[in-house]
Amino acid sequence: MQDRTRVSSMDLKAHMNNLRKNPKFTEEILKLVESDLQYGLTIEETEMYTSKRFDYAQMKVYSTCLRNGYPEDVRDCITRDGLTGEQMAVALEFYEKGVPLKTVAEVTENSSHTAFMMKKLFQSIVSKVQAAGEAVQAQDDYAKDLLEQIKSVVEKIEFQEKRYDALNEKLKELQTAGQDAKIQNNLLSQLAEKDSMLEKQQNELNEARGTIARLRNEMDVIRKERDRLEKRTEEMEKEAVVNSNEAKQPEITMTDKKEETTHTVQAEIKQEAPVFPTFPGVGYNVAVLDGNGKVVSFMPVERMERKRERSTMSAIFSRLAFKKKIDIVKLVAEKDLEPKQLVQIRSAIEKGLSEDQLLVLINNQIPAEQMEEIINIAVYENKQKQEV
Repeated sequence: MQDRTRVSSMDLKAHMNNLRKNPKFTEEILKLVESDLQYGLTIEETEMYTSKRFDYAQMKVYSTCLRNGYPEDVRDCITRDGLTGEQMAVALEFYEKGVPLKTVAEVTENSSHTAFMMKKLFQSIVSKVQAAGEAVQAQDDYAKDLLEQIKSVVEKIEFQEKRYDALNEKLKELQTAGQDAKIQNNLLSQLAEKDSMLEKQQNELNEARGTIARLRNEMDVIRKERDRLEKRTEEMEKEAVVNSNEAKQPEITMTDKKEETTHTVQAEIKQEAPVFPTFPGVGYNVAVLDGNGKVVSFMPVERMERKRERSTMSAIFSRLAFKKKIDIVKLVAEKDLEPKQLVQIRSAIEKGLSEDQLLVLINNQIPAEQMEEIINIAVYENKQKQEV
């Protein structure tokens, strides 16, 4: 045997650095080459498979042939062009079990066979050899020795079948991993839908908050207008009382149609004149005199203009202060709300929300979960207004 000299550390490092510059060499391939060099193979031997268009599985089979010291014809037969890494592995396995190289070449010649079909072909060949060995079992010692060899090959095949079963399990695990990836993608898709739904609900909640803020501003405007009208009404009532107390007997001008002359009558009452009678419910009494200055009658005069002005202001205040009551039960029935939403409406009524606030909850068709948060906001807002 030719003496082998192990590659020095410096050469090994330099060779590996050169290989790493080539993007086609994966980390597995680099580890395989480095392992072969450390095992004792030369750089030229590892280049026998790195220079070919082999993947990692094919290189692994070629590396095994080199480590076992198989000649070139054996390596070419097992790793011939067109075979996949799995097919090469099957050919190497049965060659190591004692199947003749010629038989291996016949099976590997047709590269269209899958690794599974090649295994069946080799098993069939071994079975035929085993049957032939059993037929000549009673013959000479040479035949018996041959039969023993065949049995040894069969035992090796059975041992390798267990290895194939383990390989099948690995393949199943890979397939399961692919299914898990599909499930994961579905979960990610569902998660994206949930995020979109949450974003939509958040937008709806923001719109509801905006509506609450708008209604609150409108209520502030109405409240200020009501306070202004109440103040104005009180001022007008005070002015009416003051004017009533300061009222005096006015001058009255009467026209005599017959004489077509105008007489101005002063409402002075002399000591000998009779006392003016009073009339309940009127502002004051006025004496009516004739042309000679004598009292003819008394006329009650009521403060009609002030009363009309006061009634008008009171009516305006009434319309602003007292609105028409709405039928909450009818409105809720027309909106066809869900049971959870009805529960929240009842809670809002129990917590003292105003009719305007209830209308916001009912008309906007807000989900029950958002209703609960909006009710809490409204309760807090009402509490702040009471404190002010």
